[in-house]
Parts: sequence; C-alpha cells; structure tokens
Amino acid sequence: MFEFSMTEYRARLEAVRKEMAAQGIDALIAYSNAKIQANVRYLTSYYTRFAGAQHTASGYYTAGACAVLILPHEDPILRTDLPWDVIRAKQMSVYSDTDYTDSIGKELGAIAARAGATRIGIDSWSVFPARDYLDLVEAHPKAQIVGSQALAQVRRVKSSQELALLEQAERIADIAVQAGMDAVRVGGTEYEAALVAEMKLRELGDMETGGGSIISAGSNSATGSSLPQRDRVIQSGEWVLFDVLPRFGGYCGDIARMRLAGDESDLSPQLRNLHAATVLMNREVIAMIKPGVTPSELNQRAVDVATQEGVAEYKIPLVGHGVGLDIHDLPDYYWDETPLKVGEVFTVEPCLLIDGVAGTRIEDVVVVTETGARVLSNTERGLLPD
Repeated sequence: MFEFSMTEYRARLEAVRKEMAAQGIDALIAYSNAKIQANVRYLTSYYTRFAGAQHTASGYYTAGACAVLILPHEDPILRTDLPWDVIRAKQMSVYSDTDYTDSIGKELGAIAARAGATRIGIDSWSVFPARDYLDLVEAHPKAQIVGSQALAQVRRVKSSQELALLEQAERIADIAVQAGMDAVRVGGTEYEAALVAEMKLRELGDMETGGGSIISAGSNSATGSSLPQRDRVIQSGEWVLFDVLPRFGGYCGDIARMRLAGDESDLSPQLRNLHAATVLMNREVIAMIKPGVTPSELNQRAVDVATQEGVAEYKIPLVGHGVGLDIHDLPDYYWDETPLKVGEVFTVEPCLLIDGVAGTRIEDVVVVTETGARVLSNTERGLLPD
C-alpha cells in the first residue's frame, strides 16, 4: 500500500492553515463519511468504510463518519464515531490524538472552546449532520460557525505524488474498460461483460473501487446510472456503455467508452450521430482547457457543440467533475467560475440521454498544465475495435 511521507502531510496542513487565515477562521472541522472520504483521508490517511445505525445510551444515530479539528498551532485532532473502528483509526492516522467519540460535534466543540477559537469553519458543511451541529453549538455557544471550503480548495491542486497515483489509476481504468469492451458479444449479457471489467479493477487496483461502475446495453444506457442486469441480452446494433471507476492508493480513475455489438451497418443513423456528437464535445472541451479558463466556460463549449450538432435537447448539465480521493470532487462544471489552476485533475465526460433509446458518454481524465491539458486516458473512442 502506498504511503505518503509525513513531510507531505505537514505541507498539506500548512496549506490549509494558510487558507483558514485568509478566511478569518481560527478552527476548522474537516468532516468525512463513508461515501465522501477525501477531507479526512487527505489530512490523516484514515477514512471510514461503513455507515449505518449505531446505538448509544441516548439512542440511535447514523454512524460512519469521522472529522478532524484543525487549530492554528496544534496537531490535528481526529475522531471517528465508529467504536469498533478505533483501532484501525489509530493504526492509520498520522496524528497521535486519534480516538472514538459518540458525538463529533460535542467533543470537537469542547476542544475548540478550550482553545479559545471564536470562528469555526466546517468543511463539507452541506453533509455535516444536524445532530453534530446542534451538539457543537451547545458545546461552544460563543463561537461563530460558518461553512467553509478551506480544505477542499487546497485539495484541488494535486502534488506530484498524487498525480503519479492518479496516472496509475487511469491506466487501470484503460485496461478494465478495454477488457469489458472485448467481452461484448451479440447474445451475451450486460452482466457478463460488466463482470470482466469489474474483475480487472480489483485485480490491478485497490479492492475498494472509486464508486459503482455504470455498465449497460441499449436502452438501459439511457438512464445515465444503470446497473448491469444478469438477464439483459445484448442485441446486434446496440452498444454497451462502460463507465468504470478504479482506485489505486486511494486515488480514483474514471473512464467511459461504448462498444457496439454486431456490425457497424446495424447501427441506426440516430445512434451514429449521438456517438459522433459526444466524441466531438469531448475533444472540443479538452482543446479549450488551460489555466485561467473556468469550468462553466468548458460546460458552455459543450452546450455550443451539442447545439451545433442538433443534440442539445439530450445533453445533461454535467460535462465533468474533479477526481482525487473522491470520485466526484472539485472542480465541478455546473456553475463553477473559479479559474482553473495548473495541477487540477478532472474528467471531461459529455453525456447524451434519450429516454427509452440509448445514452452516450465519452470520458477522459485530464490534468491542467501550463500549456493546456494532459489527457491520462488512452483507450480509443471508437465503437468498434481498430
């Protein structure tokens, strides 16, 4: 298993503290859960793997979270709300003050109060539980509590070590998607082709993938997030859409391609046009990437191409998302007006969906460089083998 140096963790911590100071925050609670791992994992290496009902003397609550309290001059303090995971937390965390609590808000609020913190930021504010917020307010009633992205913004730019892991994750994505496409055959099932890709993800990467793969044939691909069906037989003239998500060293890869079953002559003109338009959107957006361009400008370029090709009514708003320790991270494309920086990593994945007919997605992972974009994905975009 890859391990970062303590020097790297210290550099991350100091970058976050600098951002806190810029925001006028003298304490930051970085929150994560089993689905959104990046904040705490980035700072400490620990992350929770499970979520569900947990009972205490005061009743049930939904457990499966962890949080780090960052103060200006002390080592970060890590707490998990899973009592049976505290040994693993202590083993994984790079900071010694790591333990279990049945109330993250109450305990970290009390520590912040003793430290004299007056303005507390919460990163991952939108998923911070109401229970913990109320406990935090009760423990430190004099503090001003605000939403913050002090840590999330720091994580946008990847270090050279992070980039190396992301590159390897995307190499695994290439291998897995190619293996899945090679398994596509008329008369086979979605599930058979999906299983081949899924096995490659785990054979070459982490046992836990970046997320649930989206693999489906024909009209099933029009949902945008379908699961492969055991009894869904692949027909000639329809494609199988693969969107696979490996992890390597905790960092996610992501790629989407389509493979046609049967002969190209079986493909309808409508589907041919959908695929060609999706490839064009992908290429045009990638060509526009450079430092200073905003994610929303990239999304608008995809809209313009879709309009030009007569498929704008089928385009979903998403045209990409950040990739790192979480499969969906900053930057996102919908409304983000923050200029891109060198070292940011995200996907370009235009998607067209026609309900009951088919869906398309051509997805690549790119790194922003001084001169443009470096594409990490290498699998050909065509519907048939070269």
